[in-house]
Amino acid sequence: MYKIGSIGAGNMGLAIIDGAVGSKAFLSSDIAVFDICQDKIDLCKSKGYSVLSSEEALFLNCEIVLLAVKPQIYEDVLNKLKSSSEKVNNQIIITIAAGISTSYIQNFLGEDTKVIRIMPNTPLLIGHGACAFSKTDNVNDDEFDKIIRIFETMGEVAVISEEQMNDIIPANGSSPAYVYYFIDCITSSVEKMGIDKDAAKKLVAQTFIGAAEMVLKTGKDPKELIQQVCTPGGATIESIKVFDEKNLCEIIDEACIKCVNRAYELSL
Repeated sequence: MYKIGSIGAGNMGLAIIDGAVGSKAFLSSDIAVFDICQDKIDLCKSKGYSVLSSEEALFLNCEIVLLAVKPQIYEDVLNKLKSSSEKVNNQIIITIAAGISTSYIQNFLGEDTKVIRIMPNTPLLIGHGACAFSKTDNVNDDEFDKIIRIFETMGEVAVISEEQMNDIIPANGSSPAYVYYFIDCITSSVEKMGIDKDAAKKLVAQTFIGAAEMVLKTGKDPKELIQQVCTPGGATIESIKVFDEKNLCEIIDEACIKCVNRAYELSL
């Protein structure tokens, strides 16, 4: 019996299992995967993961089953697992897809199925992830704590109600893309001024790391930290004035709302 298995070896599935191995929560030999893509199969084998022959084989042979497939193909996967659901022995199902509820999974696999819903993000891969968790009532505290501890080795975690799982997506699920967008924009702007692109990218990326740590470690409100950087009459405050004049906060708010609305459109 494998300790954890992933149906799907895409970016997020691999981020989770690679992150768990990197943090020493699991050994490579503890992990099984299933994927239909030969390139991903070869990659998983090169990492020392066992590749199983089908979704059903993984479902029956893993203590924890990670569903790391696109929301659009969940129904197909769950239909394949349905015939084996009576044979499982207390497995825990983890769903990471936006909009896929725990009740949707239980409708296929039975109301006794133990399901944990997670909204993860890709920085799990390097031990700096941020994950939101909810669970079905039949997942006991010890089982839930076990899963939480695994993900705590890869970053920050927060437990919220399932009703909030779509609303949390901009805060951690999608926000890495927002950060990359800002890094790319700032780097490109500085490059136009003659600064070496690689040097600029390193400085900008490290600044994002440092600024985020300031928020976490000082406990100060971001608005207060902005004021600490913005000397009256100085250079930084001119940038902030442009953000305010262009209503950047409203743009970001609209983007977050669009993201959440799409999650609800995908909800099952």
